[in-house]
Amino acid sequence: MGDTYNFDLTVDELGEIVNFDRRTDAMCVEMLYETYDGPAGLARRLKSDVVNGIPLKYTNHHTMPIKSSAAKNGQNMTCIDQEERRESFGENIIPPPRSPSILEIVVGTIKEDPILKILILGAVVVLTLGSIICPSQGWIEGLAIVIAVFIVLSVTAGNDWSKDRKFKKLLLLQTDKKCRVIRGGIKNEISSWDILVGDIVELVVGDEVPADGIFVSGNRLTIDESPLTGETIPLVKSVKAPFLFSGCQVGEGGGLMLVTAVGVQSSGGKIQELLNEAQDEMTPLQEKLKDVAILIGKVGVVAGIVTFICLAIRWGIDIANDVPSAGDHGCGDHGVKTGTSVLDRVSSIVNSFVISITVIVVAVPEGLPLAVTLALSLSMFKMMRDNCFVRHLDASETMGQATTVCTDKTGTLTYNRMSVVRMMVGDHVYKGEGSGDKDAMAYSSKTLSPEVRKILCDGMCINSNCFIKNEENLDEVGVLPVFVGSATEGALLVLARKLGVNYNQVRKSLKVIENGVWSFSAERKRMSTMIEHEGKYRLYSKGASEIILSLCKYALNAETMKPAPITENEVATISKNIRAWASEGLRTFALAYRDTNEKLDSSSDDSVEYDMTFVALIAIKDPLRKEIPGAVSMCQKAGLVIRMVTGDNILTATKIAKECNIFYGDGVALEGPVFRAMSQEEKLAVVPKLQVMARCSPADKYELVSLLKSLGEVVAVTGDGTNDAPALKEADVGFSMGLSGTQIAMNASDIVLLDDNFTSIVQAIRWGRNVLCTIRKFLQFQLGINLTAVIATFVGSVATGQSPLSTVQLLWINLIMDSFGAVGLASDDPSPNILEEKPQRRSDGLLTQSMKEYIIVQTIYQTAVVVFLIFFGDVAFPIDYKYTPYSMTTGSPSVRCKSLIFTTFILMQISNIVCARTINDELNLFAGFFKNRYFLIILLIIAGVQILAVSLASSAFNATPLSIKEWGICCVFMVVNFPIVFFYRVAKKCTLHFRKKQHVGRVANDKLINNKSQQPLIHNSAVVQDDVVTVEDDVKRIERQPSLPEVFRGKIRTEMPIPTKSRSIASLKSNHSK
Repeated sequence: MGDTYNFDLTVDELGEIVNFDRRTDAMCVEMLYETYDGPAGLARRLKSDVVNGIPLKYTNHHTMPIKSSAAKNGQNMTCIDQEERRESFGENIIPPPRSPSILEIVVGTIKEDPILKILILGAVVVLTLGSIICPSQGWIEGLAIVIAVFIVLSVTAGNDWSKDRKFKKLLLLQTDKKCRVIRGGIKNEISSWDILVGDIVELVVGDEVPADGIFVSGNRLTIDESPLTGETIPLVKSVKAPFLFSGCQVGEGGGLMLVTAVGVQSSGGKIQELLNEAQDEMTPLQEKLKDVAILIGKVGVVAGIVTFICLAIRWGIDIANDVPSAGDHGCGDHGVKTGTSVLDRVSSIVNSFVISITVIVVAVPEGLPLAVTLALSLSMFKMMRDNCFVRHLDASETMGQATTVCTDKTGTLTYNRMSVVRMMVGDHVYKGEGSGDKDAMAYSSKTLSPEVRKILCDGMCINSNCFIKNEENLDEVGVLPVFVGSATEGALLVLARKLGVNYNQVRKSLKVIENGVWSFSAERKRMSTMIEHEGKYRLYSKGASEIILSLCKYALNAETMKPAPITENEVATISKNIRAWASEGLRTFALAYRDTNEKLDSSSDDSVEYDMTFVALIAIKDPLRKEIPGAVSMCQKAGLVIRMVTGDNILTATKIAKECNIFYGDGVALEGPVFRAMSQEEKLAVVPKLQVMARCSPADKYELVSLLKSLGEVVAVTGDGTNDAPALKEADVGFSMGLSGTQIAMNASDIVLLDDNFTSIVQAIRWGRNVLCTIRKFLQFQLGINLTAVIATFVGSVATGQSPLSTVQLLWINLIMDSFGAVGLASDDPSPNILEEKPQRRSDGLLTQSMKEYIIVQTIYQTAVVVFLIFFGDVAFPIDYKYTPYSMTTGSPSVRCKSLIFTTFILMQISNIVCARTINDELNLFAGFFKNRYFLIILLIIAGVQILAVSLASSAFNATPLSIKEWGICCVFMVVNFPIVFFYRVAKKCTLHFRKKQHVGRVANDKLINNKSQQPLIHNSAVVQDDVVTVEDDVKRIERQPSLPEVFRGKIRTEMPIPTKSRSIASLKSNHSK
């Protein structure tokens, strides 16, 4: 670190105070309070304040007043000494490890690949012998081989280097988290990268501690330090145990901390710096491709060995017969070319050896791993543009196999723009804007009496962790509130504002007792806060309406403002409104309070909500996103089953589910308690038809995911809460919410939805499927070249004693196959109809029947063309001696003929890669051809380099320049490839259509014969739209179960709304068994 400027503490001194290794040492706590006067004294030495935090500044660097609207609007949270703090204590970023340079990757590849070492050694021998035999020209081929090898390696290394940088960038992005800080007395949300030493950070349930620090104040702040210690025992932080460490997780409660170390200076940062390596694990698809590559490589090794043996036999026969070895030997420098000298003989066999090694290099498909890596990396960054942040590499490809999605409702299917539209206080219902009621009126300070308004707004404002980020702008037209925290709590704060109450003033005027907050959890479904009130204590509670109602013994009399025993009629009226509002898709919850003389402590007592006084029933509207019905329909066409899993009331859930077409036909909706009470057999029977699960706990969600996986489904699940982490981990792909999700949920997930929108899941499915499509395209493209190159080299070597393709030419073909082919095909966007196909099963092979047929067609056509040119090229296409030197026309085949073979082979790969873009027998071979500019650039590069290779660098490529007529011949062979593929697919489709008609005819005849001898079968299948398994018969059945607790049996009946239509579990089980 640099100078500490005017700060009274250094990095080392802070490290001594907050030391992970001495976290349980009482001497450190004693030193903190005696030497440094506790957190307050430490903050003063860091030019901060435990209440107001670090001072803010204007753009002119003057201190910003605490009540400046600019800060409240989140427009400026810049500290007055931000750069000085970074210079003195560092920034809160853990840099990724250094990436190797392209040269280092090349050298590393050579060291690890023995075949490349042999090839380079052979090239050096060829270069040496060539220089000795023919000083003027003999060195060209050897040098060309060496240069070609390094070009191939450099291009491949460049791709690896680019991929590595992208993954390092992704690794860095994963460290960015949202944090609440207090600066200049203003609470706001900033990036964890912007956290500074001296900051006051607010921690709530689900957060990850962003830096090392000191506990300032809090309520039952419970920390899970297992990420650093491995011990799962939660620790409660207090003035006696004040040390907090980065990377740990908040499991319960909340509090404030003073930051003392950031980035690599923090405890978690030091460990992360050691472990912070890019993802080296291979994905399942990469494992499959590795197996394919090994198999093809073995075939290539055999082909290379057999080729060398054949060439060696031919070489031995030439020596025995004193015949010049095949190929161009001798040297024009001496005016004679015998090919019979010792050096010529040695050079010939070395060339044969190098060609055999090159066959192996070409046969081994190094481009397969590169193709999948490129496809995954490109899809990951394109998915980020579609608001999907991929945390784990294999999640992209797994989404392509997903068969079911278990999705939340709030924020994912809806806008998460909560607004209170109705409230019931006493016996009166107040209908506000957005309720759709004719007599609706905007809420104002006159809506309620001052006494009722105070008790209602006090409970809404103090019993909340949320704040409004842009409160000062809410009076402007068209400005929507931006909540930091729960959107439900935010809606209540907006309601309080409409009623004329400022939530900040309420929070300042009321005193929350120490450990007086009972946080909301999915199990409790409520939150409570205890305050000092008129010499006593008052407990405010809010939560799920039916749960809060069941805890109330009294109801607030709006006229006398005193609690009165709640009557059966009042309970019935409230329950009726709960059901009625929920059936309209409104989210209901209740507010209550209890006065007591006893000071309660959340650290020791969880059962504090009893004998409560009912205050109000609130209805919140969260409109369905307009694009959701279309997105759900798209998923269903793609073969996915969408299930809604929500904590809401079942009537609210089914109403929204119907609107977006998740709940339809004979599907089933049930509540979590009913699901929990079922036997394993009953659960397995109901799960396939389950479309909606309401009042669902995290444990229910986890079990549902496990059951679906046991039934062979590939499950994607969404979650936003800390308790959703197990289900997110259990799912094949876990989606967390980037806006409303906790950091723990994000850490447990594979993909983060940056906009919390279900349509982003659809995009993830598209890109996931595109990864597999890309690999299949590349596979059928490369295997066609592989087989043709190996067969042609082997046939030519055996028949003529020399390879029709030289070493340099084969290396150029290898470059086209591996690097250019991978980049060109991996850059394709998903096809428009990719979601109309069914999901791929995990057991499906990489090669489909259509791909195998395509590879066979390409291999036959290209091999036939190459073999034809080997034997008949010089005869079928007469040599133009005006253009081609005589020295290039001798031999069989001649250099000119080999040039034709080389150019034709390369150009056929252009038509091959174009046709390979379609893998399902599509007849339109050029679909989307002009939309992918990278693909077009790759084609131009291949064609351009081939022209230069033959025309200007012919000596290096063992070729001779071709005439325009000869280029035309090569282009004809390229173009003919298109109609061959097209007409083959037409013939296949016609054959399949004819066979299908024959099959249909036979089935129709069989039915006609059977109908004459049998009575017609009548299938009665009742399709129940409102199929909800919380009905009277099922309630009785569940109540009769001996394993069900007595208390719960009564709650089943009182808490479950009873629909008019039903369907028994027995019938579901019966249908499932069929």
